[in-house]
Amino acid sequence: MRSRVTSTLWISLLLAVACSKEEPPPTKRDPEPIDWQPPVVETIPSGVTYTDMTRRAGIDFVHYNAASANKWLPETMGAGVAVIEFEPVDVRLLFIQGQLWEGQDRPPEGEPTMRLYKRIGEWQFKDVTKESGLDVPCHGMGCAVADYDDDGDPDLYVTCLGPNLLFRNDGGKFVRVEGAPDGGKWTDEKGNEIWSWSTGAAWFDANGDGRLDLIVLNYVHWTPETDVKTKFTDASNTYTRPQLYDGDTVRLYLQKEDGSFEDATARAGLRIVQRTGGKVEVAGELGPIEGARDMGKSLGLVVDDFNRDGILDFMVANDTVQNFMFCGRKDGSFNECAQLAGVAFDDKGLARAGMGIDSAEVANDGRSVVAIGNFSGEPVFLFKVLRQLEDHVVMEDEAVSARIGEATLLPLTFGLAFLDADLDGWPDLVLANGHIEPTVANVQKELQYEQAPQLFRNREGKRFFDVSLDAGAPFRKRIVGRGLAYADLDDDGDLDLIITSNGGRPMVLRADLQEEHRSLRLRLRQPERNRDAIGAVALVTANGVTQRRMVRTGGSYLSQSELTLTFGLAKAGRAEKVTVVWPDGTRQELGPLAAGSHVIVRK
Repeated sequence: MRSRVTSTLWISLLLAVACSKEEPPPTKRDPEPIDWQPPVVETIPSGVTYTDMTRRAGIDFVHYNAASANKWLPETMGAGVAVIEFEPVDVRLLFIQGQLWEGQDRPPEGEPTMRLYKRIGEWQFKDVTKESGLDVPCHGMGCAVADYDDDGDPDLYVTCLGPNLLFRNDGGKFVRVEGAPDGGKWTDEKGNEIWSWSTGAAWFDANGDGRLDLIVLNYVHWTPETDVKTKFTDASNTYTRPQLYDGDTVRLYLQKEDGSFEDATARAGLRIVQRTGGKVEVAGELGPIEGARDMGKSLGLVVDDFNRDGILDFMVANDTVQNFMFCGRKDGSFNECAQLAGVAFDDKGLARAGMGIDSAEVANDGRSVVAIGNFSGEPVFLFKVLRQLEDHVVMEDEAVSARIGEATLLPLTFGLAFLDADLDGWPDLVLANGHIEPTVANVQKELQYEQAPQLFRNREGKRFFDVSLDAGAPFRKRIVGRGLAYADLDDDGDLDLIITSNGGRPMVLRADLQEEHRSLRLRLRQPERNRDAIGAVALVTANGVTQRRMVRTGGSYLSQSELTLTFGLAKAGRAEKVTVVWPDGTRQELGPLAAGSHVIVRK
């Protein structure tokens, strides 16, 4: 890679100044350009071509970011999306909506709300928001979907700027659950309690009791009254940096026997604070701590078993502060080990602006790789596990050697996901890109507000090729990319994409393979608790290679993909061996399964 620009690029890109809560003076409009040249492109076929089906599908959702002359920080975020599987043939798409600020004119159709679309035919969807009970105004950010009450249908958790919302699904009607996990509050300088600004979330069994628990990420301490103003030299406002705000904490809500939840953040070891003087430590209590501030400025999380000890871990992408890695212990607590693992900072010891996150076995070798989207001037992280230890792992950033460093230097990456786009048996990487500052090109000519998504094809775990230009018109279309999810929306065995746009329309993309590759799709189900089998792992052997996939929620950026697992078999006629490892450790051997099958596996 010819050059690297660290997280200090926030200063030049956003032209912000000192961390004072008072209005800073205008700054010079002459940041240094990024020393970047187009990388040498080695072209190969993309293996898949995407077509934009949004209008044909009848999806007319428009995201409201409430952008105004105030340029308040929340306007840059949001736009999560989720795939909700009621049944194998009943797939629905949920788009999370923002909320207009007080005093802004409402659109003719009324208060904007999240929108739920039900598939009713081949590439035909119907808006079922109102009859589903989801026409609820909120300043939504993201979501996580799982059958948390074990009644056989998917439930929904929505993160917000304000109290979060839990919806129980009663036969297709979503009913808000009172007293549910709300994301928590923080206390301002006057002693007022303020709702946290929640972002990512995920369901998983954190303490091994068989019930689904909930991890909720929180971003920064922000209100319209405490918004920090920064300006260009022409006195116009610009969006400020998260460094100008205090951080918040990750929260863990454990589900109790009666279906209610308790906040177990502190005793689980998840509250990370920084003392005056810079010392970072785990706090054993919630609430204000004199001389300490919460470290988290969290946006994305991914659940995995990084050290393969059978206990679930999770990693958190933080914005301009160190990333977190929480390795699970048998007692239900977690060991924060990001620095030991080598994933807290980049190789210069600097924090990047982490957004979306995902993990996969890129080389099908039993070792996870974690990708994290970062700010413009900061390449995507590609951390690979080098050593798996008892209570943590050791990882190394392989973005440069995998050949994605230069290609991801300029874009600002929010949503991202590993998926086998070409069904050749090796996970590929898709990125949703878009800047936060509409006028960024005026001060940084190399950058643009709207940016095209990217597709990187994985060649046998050795390196990635940027095949975006061969992947169809949607990968040449510039949008303000945010959320990203995938699912087989037309039952042809390959994975279609949903990419959202901040303040705009999403793209729902049909995948068409360039080669005659086939897949095996598995939907795992348990009979009583944790019916979605969250945390279960399937191992599929074909073409002499064993692929590993975990059933999990969350991931990407504020979004969730389908829970069905897809294994590319290339041109093989069958998977030679299929093994399911259930959340309790029980192994189930399924034997050979034919290519093209969609199998519901019951424990």
